[in-house]
Amino acid sequence: MGLQKNEGGNYITILAGKFSQRVPEGTEGAVTRVNKNDKTVHEMYYESFVGKLVGIKTQNGDYGKNWVFEFQDSDSIYLLQLSYANSYAIAFLKMLPNIDVSKEMKVSPQQKIEGDKTKTALFVNQDGNAIKHFYTKDDPKGIPQWEQITVNGQLQWDSTKQVNFLEEMVNKDIVPKLPEKQVPDNQKDILASTPTEEVEVPGEKAPSLDDEF
Repeated sequence: MGLQKNEGGNYITILAGKFSQRVPEGTEGAVTRVNKNDKTVHEMYYESFVGKLVGIKTQNGDYGKNWVFEFQDSDSIYLLQLSYANSYAIAFLKMLPNIDVSKEMKVSPQQKIEGDKTKTALFVNQDGNAIKHFYTKDDPKGIPQWEQITVNGQLQWDSTKQVNFLEEMVNKDIVPKLPEKQVPDNQKDILASTPTEEVEVPGEKAPSLDDEF
């Protein structure tokens, strides 16, 4: 798996277009920053990882609803935690029907800043082939489109119905197909726990009217 340093409870997320994993202070190569809760944290960043998807769930915490995607390599399980309406999560969910969950996949996030806009993308490869979205703008296959709503006097896109649709799809069509995970003894307590910190996604904001439905 692309994530080589196994610290911080094996929870990872995506920050600024890279996978981020919390590590102890003093870890070689770690980046130190002050997060939005004014807490100093130490993190390792990775361009991609390779693993097999073995679990998907949602959970409610003090900071809202999250996705937790469980990926397994030869000896560890990593938990990718993203907020419920996160753009990376939505992109991955739209690809899932085209992904062979019996095989490993390479997952790579990307972020670009263009003027005052932050554009994100997620790439998934299997067997050397790029996975495309199953649900697209031209062929939505019944997925609800985003709705325009007014927030503080400004028009924004709301993805609530779309993400709820994707969650139903995951529970009905994807979860039953997932391979059985092999939980190492040293991770049983970790996988039974719930992270207490807020998921941070710097640069993420409410979708603009230019974003895909």
